[in-house]
Amino acid sequence: MRLRRRLVRAVTLLLVLSVPVTGCASIPEETSPAVIRQVEEGPETSTEAEPPPESLNALDLVRSFLEATAEPTNGYEAARLHLTEQTAESWQAPSELFLVNSVNTVPKSEPETADSVRIVGLDVHQLGKIRQDQSYVPGEKDLSLRVKVRQRSDGQWRIVDPPRKLLVDSVAFKSHYRAVSVYFLDHQREGVIPDIRWVRQNPKSTLPSRVISLLLSGPSEGFDLAMKTAIPEGTTTASNVSETDNGALLVNLRDLGELSGKKKRLIAAQVVLTLRGVRTARVELQREGASLLSNTEVLRPSDVSEYEQQNEVPRDVKPLAVVNERLLVFSENAPQTPGPAGNGSYRITTAARSDDGSRVSAVVRSGDSGVELRVGEYGGELRRLGIRGSFMSRPTWRSGTEFWTVVDGERVMRATRDENGSWSVSRIDASAFPGEGKIEALRISRGGTRLAAVVDGRIVVAGIAGGDSEVALQQPVTLSGGTGDSEIKGVDWLTGDSLVAITARDGQPAVRVAVDGFSWDSYRSSNLRNPKRVTVGPDQRVIVADDSYLWQAKDLSDYWEVLREIPIGAASIPFYPG
Repeated sequence: MRLRRRLVRAVTLLLVLSVPVTGCASIPEETSPAVIRQVEEGPETSTEAEPPPESLNALDLVRSFLEATAEPTNGYEAARLHLTEQTAESWQAPSELFLVNSVNTVPKSEPETADSVRIVGLDVHQLGKIRQDQSYVPGEKDLSLRVKVRQRSDGQWRIVDPPRKLLVDSVAFKSHYRAVSVYFLDHQREGVIPDIRWVRQNPKSTLPSRVISLLLSGPSEGFDLAMKTAIPEGTTTASNVSETDNGALLVNLRDLGELSGKKKRLIAAQVVLTLRGVRTARVELQREGASLLSNTEVLRPSDVSEYEQQNEVPRDVKPLAVVNERLLVFSENAPQTPGPAGNGSYRITTAARSDDGSRVSAVVRSGDSGVELRVGEYGGELRRLGIRGSFMSRPTWRSGTEFWTVVDGERVMRATRDENGSWSVSRIDASAFPGEGKIEALRISRGGTRLAAVVDGRIVVAGIAGGDSEVALQQPVTLSGGTGDSEIKGVDWLTGDSLVAITARDGQPAVRVAVDGFSWDSYRSSNLRNPKRVTVGPDQRVIVADDSYLWQAKDLSDYWEVLREIPIGAASIPFYPG
């Protein structure tokens, strides 16, 4: 009992951490790591941790330990109860969790080992890790460890030297943690976009406070230079987030400093949308006891929906398609677009339209075997940008004045338009991309903070750091964990925090992938064979072209249906704005 009391006093607040917050022109000066108010957990809602069953042998004890590490309550009390008393006293749980599966324990022989000691070989497959800021990053590898276990006088086995990494069984992790979307600003500071974090589910009473603490701490490590926040440095909560008598969540902020009306509304959007997936859809947002927005006491997600950037495809801008080197409108009658792009003068191989519909960028044939890049107003002439190669990926727009493409699978090129209407092209350093670095496709999220690429048949996600003048890729990460994760042929953004990809696997031709790579969910495989291209339309309608038809599906459970209402064949390249 004395050990257990000490463990209770050693509660570790794993989820309440500070990370650097980067400022921008629309918020106060560049921010530095902010000290935020720690959440006092209060009484636990779960019962005391139980020691491992007395009947466990040395091998099963080690497996049980990897399941117990998924429960961080009371300083990982459940895991500590698997350790010898001396080891439990000194064990410091690492701040990062490494998720594993394929756990296998085998006895190992070691000379001069006492009868009461066993060496257990622990073989696991590491999937990735949960960082200190509660974000997940994939990182697959096989691990082989040796764990020393000693038998107590009562016959029960306990671990003497636990692994240095905090290894957590992935199945047990999913039962104790949940994903939440924490919202930050897009690159133009006009809307908010989700950043996935993994938080423990219990105690439920303090879950809203812990999630708001993550919001105040700033974007996750991989995107902290790409995403911004309207919440000023040093902002804290005056009290824990709590439920009011009318059922709303009360969030009382302090140390906000001077705020413009726009910044208040953006803060409201960040807070309300972050809490939307946690407890309730109603929030009382206060600034030191008074409503942050003077004309609104209780906020709902619908009150801030105009700021949410969920990768929604514009409904008022027609999608297009490249058919026989001409640009057509992707609609029931499929008319050609006005100007030379529609009549075939440019011999277009692929193209993209800006979100507002005003401009078109196109890859066109040049000479016998090469292609070149052009851009211009929709319906008008497309000017040359001086970029040529043997192959270029379909362009992807970041704003109405910026788009990117990949030349010959290795050069990432960025075209930007200045206030005078002149276009210039620069090269983005993509040397941090993994593997051989052959870039087969590139798509930028509509929030402009992230890109997804197909590199050597795998999905790579990176933050886009910087402003209008200079940008750089931040921490490219290869997404792994799906059965077809090394056979990716194309990718597009499905929502603000998920992607859709097509693969070379007949049994898994299309998958939905979380932007952090944690989950891979398959669309139905019936009908669809050998998909060539993918694009996403309104309401997350996925359109895929294979050798025979254009297919569509709106959900993972949908059967793929032939797209019959538009007279465009499988050889076409349809695309929505973006």
